[in-house]
Amino acid sequence: MKKIRLILFLAISALGIGTVKAQKNSNDIRLTIEEAFDLAIKNSQKLKVVGKSEEQAKQKIEIAKLTKLPTLSTGLTYGYISNSQIWTPSFSEHQTAEIPHNLTQFSVQAYQVIFKGGEIDNNIAKVSLEEQIAALNLKKNVTDIKFLVVAKYLDIYQLKNQVKIIEENTTLAKERLKNINTLFKQGMVTNNDVLRTQLQISDLEIAYRKTNNDLIIVNQQLNMVLGLDESVRLEPDTSILNNQYHLSDIDAELSDGLANNQDLKITNTEIAIAEKNLKIIGAERYPEIALFACNNFQRPFTNTMPAIDIYSNVWQAGLSVRYNIGSLYQSPRKIKSGKIQVDQTREQNQLQRQNVELDIRESYIRYNEATANLDSYHTNLVSANENYRIVEKKYFNQLALLTDMIDASDTKIDAEIKVSNANITVLYAYYKLLRTKGTL
Repeated sequence: MKKIRLILFLAISALGIGTVKAQKNSNDIRLTIEEAFDLAIKNSQKLKVVGKSEEQAKQKIEIAKLTKLPTLSTGLTYGYISNSQIWTPSFSEHQTAEIPHNLTQFSVQAYQVIFKGGEIDNNIAKVSLEEQIAALNLKKNVTDIKFLVVAKYLDIYQLKNQVKIIEENTTLAKERLKNINTLFKQGMVTNNDVLRTQLQISDLEIAYRKTNNDLIIVNQQLNMVLGLDESVRLEPDTSILNNQYHLSDIDAELSDGLANNQDLKITNTEIAIAEKNLKIIGAERYPEIALFACNNFQRPFTNTMPAIDIYSNVWQAGLSVRYNIGSLYQSPRKIKSGKIQVDQTREQNQLQRQNVELDIRESYIRYNEATANLDSYHTNLVSANENYRIVEKKYFNQLALLTDMIDASDTKIDAEIKVSNANITVLYAYYKLLRTKGTL
């Protein structure tokens, strides 16, 4: 009996020490997190769409600047002109005045606004601010894409660890079943031990299928973000767990977040836009003053009776003043609406500031919680290793059963899994804090 137990233990120990290695696929590629970021930024379809919005916003600035240039227009008319029909005031007498029938007219006009209550400059400033929002939206989307990559990247890392552990435990369970079947044939164990081991193997195989399918799905999702073929299998860089991350105190993290959060910057810019819009509305109360010049070259000359078939050229230039009388009763209501919009954007900015502060505080607490849990799991792993050593010693001294040895081994494996997962949780919490602050 002692020899059989020793053989079983050595077999299980050998399997426990060995590592199950998955066969490498030709489509496997290893990427660091920074390389994954670069691929996502380069190939993300969402970023391409948002980038076009920024280009469009820049083009709107160029269009708005054109309003400072003179308005130039020209026209050429050639056609038929009829005779002039003439009546006396009482319509009792009528006659026809001959007019040359060939009509030719060429005109050139220029119009330059020199004052419009600051509307033109404020419009240019407004579209410039809108371009800033488009740029901030692009940065925000880059941050969101990076965080999505982080989440999927770490999920792949975690699922690969789980698949590996499940494979190792399945191998151990199957080897254990062989030994138990041998002991059952010798009448040393009951059929209940055989059935329980078979159920354990079935549960492990189900868990393997689910975990492996989850890994395939997450891998395909990340491939789409990175612009890779769906058949590519990503190998995360294991050295990422060795990186050391240190946070400042909560006040410094809050200050950093309030200065860099993209959503907060967007609401700050929206306040400036609302204020510019209020100035544009206020410009309606002022007259429009402009310089104008025009030249008209025409045939026939119709300012005499009868008309003369000659070319005449007339030009004029001067100062034009226009005023919309309706603005006297329209502007006050529009200005009131503009002020409400300014107040609304300021309140929205304050709400966004509160949300950013709360998110940073929560992310900070979660990160510290994750690091504390990691320390606890490291302590538990030390205890599990010590427990395994003690049970192993007792087993050699025939003071413990094989089931005790198996339980100690399972506890050790479970502790190792928790340490690995806790490392990933720390990384996730750290990157989440960076995303909340806008510094990812």
